[in-house]
Formats: sequence, C-alpha cells, structure tokens
Amino acid sequence: MLDTVLCVDIGTTSLKAGLITADGEVVSFSKYRFFSPSDRFVANRWIKGLRSCVRKMIKTNPKVMIRAVSISGNGPTLVSENGKTLRWNEEYKVDKERSGNSLFIPRIIAFKEMFPVEFKCTKKLYSGPEFLIYKLTGESVTVLPDSRYVTAYWDEERLKSSAVDVDPSKMPEMKGIGECLGNVSREIVELLGIELNVMWDQPLSDRLPILPVYSCGPDFTAALVGTNTLNPGKLCDRSGSSEGFNFCIEKPVSAEGLRLLPSVIPGLWNISALITSSSKLSPEQRLKIVAPKVESLRGFSAENGIEFPDCMTVTGGQTCDSDWMKLKAKTLRMKLKVCECSDSELLGDAAAAWFGLGKYKSLQEAAENIVKEETSYGNV
Repeated sequence: MLDTVLCVDIGTTSLKAGLITADGEVVSFSKYRFFSPSDRFVANRWIKGLRSCVRKMIKTNPKVMIRAVSISGNGPTLVSENGKTLRWNEEYKVDKERSGNSLFIPRIIAFKEMFPVEFKCTKKLYSGPEFLIYKLTGESVTVLPDSRYVTAYWDEERLKSSAVDVDPSKMPEMKGIGECLGNVSREIVELLGIELNVMWDQPLSDRLPILPVYSCGPDFTAALVGTNTLNPGKLCDRSGSSEGFNFCIEKPVSAEGLRLLPSVIPGLWNISALITSSSKLSPEQRLKIVAPKVESLRGFSAENGIEFPDCMTVTGGQTCDSDWMKLKAKTLRMKLKVCECSDSELLGDAAAAWFGLGKYKSLQEAAENIVKEETSYGNV
C-alpha cells in the first residue's frame, strides 16, 4: 500500500483534490466543477464534490492508503451552519472605521446585514475550508496561519465593539497549521468510499485517531507553503480567479498599494501586489496590469535595500498555457518556474498534513521535501 494524504482545495468555481505522498508525488488528481458557483448555498455542494473526486481517485488507484485529510479554500468566504454562503469576491462596502485592518470583520458585518435570519440562527459562522472541516468532523475551528494573523482575522474585543456587535461565541476556536482538527466521522468515511483498517465497533473512548484532518488555512497561505515561498527573497505568483504576487521579506515594511501580512513562518513577512479580478481579463488586459504590479514590488525592494529575485514560481490555471507563460516571462524579464503540481495549494495542504502527522519536524522542512519545480520559462 502507498501512504498518501487526501489534499483538498476549495476554489471559486471548482473543488480540487489530490492524493499526495510524503515526498510530494501526486499519485492522483481530480477536479469537481460547480455548475452554479454563484448559488447562495454552494457550500453544501462541497461534500458532493469531494465524494466525486475521492471515488474517482480510489477507483484508479486502489492500492493507496489515505492517512489524513488536509483542506484549504478561498477566504474570506463565510458560511453558516445551513450552508448559506457569502463568497469572498462579493462586493459589500463596510466603513473602514468599523472594520479596521481585518480581512474578515468586513465580511462578518456583511453576512450579518445581508442575511440577518441566518446570522441569528447559526451557532457558528465558518470560513470556507473550515465549513468543510465541520462537515467532515463535526468540529468547529478556525485555522490561524500564525498568531500574528489575529489582526487580519478578529478578536473578542473587536467583535463585541459597538461598531461590529457580534457575539464572539459565533466564531470558532482558533487552531494552527499542523494541528489535528478532528477526525472524519464514520458516516463521512463511508460516504466518501474510503476503506480503513479499523474496528468501528470499538468503544469510542478506545479508538485511536482514524482519519485525522489538518489544514494549511486559506488558499493564500496554502499557496505560499505549496510554492515554498517561506524564506526571504522568495517570490511566487498565485494565479486564479484573483492573482497575487507574493514576496517573502524579513521585516514588516509596508508601502502604498501593497498588502503586508505575516508569513506562516514566525518572524517573516509577506508583501503582495494584487489583481482582484484576473480571470475576467483578457491576456492582453492582464499583461498590462501584471507588469506594473511586479514593478511595484521591484521598486519597493529597491527603496528598502532588499535584493529582488530574478525568478518567480507560478501556480494556478495560467500555468497550463505555455505560450502565455513564455510571453509573461519575457515581459517581466524574469524566469518563471512551475512546480510538478501546478495547483500548489494542494502541495501546501500535503505539507501541513505530513508535518502534523510527524513525518517532518517543521512546516519548512515539509515544504522543502514536498515542493519540486519541474518546468521553467524565460532565461535570465
């Protein structure tokens, strides 16, 4: 039997899944497209999508053993217990004075004001991947990529403030990357079609963890881990429905037009140049925006005495178009690299799970062993 972890990433229009070994081999991959991604209850389709992917992968690879599940997904999508979904890219203006620098509080306020009945009735309000974790395990958690991310999420004081006025108990307890978030229930294991060597008739108190669940957090942090953008000077381009150029730096230096957030590695930081609607642009339109975004990071580096790399790892759907990648490399005057698995969020999930399972001593060590570059474009 080949040991793997089941890695899952929930996107805007599809759910992707892969069975990945401890050394980064993607044994199998599957995708489930949402026919109505704008459906207000699209989150309730995630289990169906996961079931479809798992059954296809197991059918073609019957000699695999799934040791754990690891989940990431788009955020800050919010979902109530009944599946009511406020997608990350829906516009809803919230005064800056009410939300501060948080990425989630504006969405929490929006959910409360747009869907007052669901907000009142739901006991917990989940971010995207955490809703699927809840469905698999029955556990309510929020995955915090690093303790410094609290300012980008929420804390009890801000939730209870008059500007927000939300009961803190509605927001699930925070856990870290690599922490076990619960175990997949017997019913869900059977629904997915996963065979486990376990005596289900054992008393619950006597069972060892059967199919533990981990998470690499939102797809943003999963992509950073899955491209091994975890050391100063590393740069990645996460391309999808939105696009972000992410540069790992040592000190928290901010700049106008760029977004500064902590790295998932304590003591390091990530500064980003973002394109919020990349997938809606034609290649010509996108190219006109991409170059200035990268130049903004290059200029930031020059102003702060930081060496800017001549190489960038690219992940996401754009990597499937070799002509586009060649043109992009030429325009940016950089070498572009693509990992063996171009959906790097899945590699990030694998790193989180194998780290959590004890295969590696740190998330960085896991990423260094799992993330492998395969293709490059451009010469520098």
